[in-house]
Amino acid sequence: MPSTNTLTKLASELARIDGATVREHEPLAKHTSFGIGGPADVFVTPEDVRAVQELLRTTADAGVQPVILGNGSNTIVRDEGVRGVVIRIAGTLGRIDTEGTLAVVEAGATLASVCFSCAQEGLSGLEFAAGIPGTLGGALIMNAGANGGEMGDVTEWVEVVRPDGTITRIDGDAVDFQYRHSSLREVEGTIVRAGLRLEPGDPTEIHQGLCDTIALRCAKQPVSLPSAGSIFKRPGGDFAGRLLEEAGAKGMRVGNAAVSDKHANFVVNLGGATADDVLELIEAARDLVYKKFDVLLELEVCVLGEGPK
Repeated sequence: MPSTNTLTKLASELARIDGATVREHEPLAKHTSFGIGGPADVFVTPEDVRAVQELLRTTADAGVQPVILGNGSNTIVRDEGVRGVVIRIAGTLGRIDTEGTLAVVEAGATLASVCFSCAQEGLSGLEFAAGIPGTLGGALIMNAGANGGEMGDVTEWVEVVRPDGTITRIDGDAVDFQYRHSSLREVEGTIVRAGLRLEPGDPTEIHQGLCDTIALRCAKQPVSLPSAGSIFKRPGGDFAGRLLEEAGAKGMRVGNAAVSDKHANFVVNLGGATADDVLELIEAARDLVYKKFDVLLELEVCVLGEGPK
């Protein structure tokens, strides 16, 4: 772990990079869909790819490996926060261009903006992703999907900034896309851009497909309360939500964290919940399923930061 002096000096160096906004001791609860999480020692938001290159080169020279955060929609940040440097690829780096049936998208673009921008251009293939929160970068890393589709189905290539600041393009066929995981998670550096191969279609029909998917999601999931999306991955041949409901997890509560009454695979923040509340509740719900069905559910959400293991 870098020393306080090292981080203070590094924060000053990062602040001198054009296109990078640096804050120290930034509460990460402001940057997660759960509204939970302690501070990052150094929090950086780049506004373009060149700034990302400089940031990664500078942190590498200082011997610090940054944590990359997207929209924080599939993330639980522990109450003690994240030591070191957090680089947020979201809000900025959201450019979306189309070249025929190829959408060239920066990693900070939200999936919602990508879906509807492509629909306006008459490009189909992302209807499955409508309503999935988060950024393109995060969606690629976890191979986000729903309704029979996933990001690996449409990924032509991915561009990654390496720790030395160089950019590598990885062919989509070279990425190991699995259920809620991809080999991009193990790649050194950070995703900054991707090419999505889509199909021509009627804009009106594509928009209707997006709206239908969103309506279905709203009907089934607790979208009115802060959450991190699905907590557990789907076990083979079954559904985590069904197992959790059958095991009696619905309505369980620890502090102000609760298992949703609408969908048992969602934990919601009723207001003022802590990460410790959420993690304790997750373990209690997982134990119920294991005891009843002898199935050990695997986390889908990412847990970041310091705290009890």
